[in-house]
Amino acid sequence: MYEVTQTFNRKIFKLEDHFERLLYSAMKMDMPLDFSMEDLEKDLIAVLDKLNTSNAYIRIVVTRGEGEIGLDPALATKNNVIIIVKELPPNPSWWYTDGVHMIISHTMRNPKNAIDPRIKSGNYLNNVMAMNEAKKAGAFDAIMLNGKGEITEATTSNIWVIKDGEIITPPIKAGLLGGITRKSLLKIAAENSYNVSERNFDEDFLKSADECFLTSTTKLLVPITKVDNQSIGKGKPGLMTLELLELYKKTNGI
Repeated sequence: MYEVTQTFNRKIFKLEDHFERLLYSAMKMDMPLDFSMEDLEKDLIAVLDKLNTSNAYIRIVVTRGEGEIGLDPALATKNNVIIIVKELPPNPSWWYTDGVHMIISHTMRNPKNAIDPRIKSGNYLNNVMAMNEAKKAGAFDAIMLNGKGEITEATTSNIWVIKDGEIITPPIKAGLLGGITRKSLLKIAAENSYNVSERNFDEDFLKSADECFLTSTTKLLVPITKVDNQSIGKGKPGLMTLELLELYKKTNGI
């Protein structure tokens, strides 16, 4: 299993939230962690000090450990922790002037009664295949549906639409990973008196939206201006999307 976060001005972003989600993944996989958040933070700081950059990408990978080859989880008992860091350049300016092009993938999101999408694990093949579809179509990323034809999420980010002033994102029960940025933005929007909700919608509703955007820890908020061959709204980043981006950055001290 893994988590991805970053640093802003050398400070690790929302480590407590990411560790909490790591604990959830570990519990669902029956894979106890033999280290604490304080242990992890100490190791992260040591690696980041070696990189010595203000804004860094951080990937934390945890395995069950070494052991004989087999499917029995008991074959490995002591965690291996791999920390990968690299310099993270600013997001491209064109994301916010032009927006990004997405496609609706033909690869279905894993059903939650097969593999719980809330587990952030390396079991990621359907997301990889969906991203491959997107790249073949010349798109930025792919949006995945569940078995009912409802929007779930993109391959590595959550999806939002704005329609008639309402900010909408699919609920967790649709079959998606509960993003840290998603959780934070829901709270920030509600506290600032935006009309925000979690409810299901399909691709027709998404394509009829006034605005659309994605969220993730390293991307923050990115406007989506085209899905398949359909422009979203006026085909330009929406004013409310950009407003929410600035509010998110201000609230989190970014």
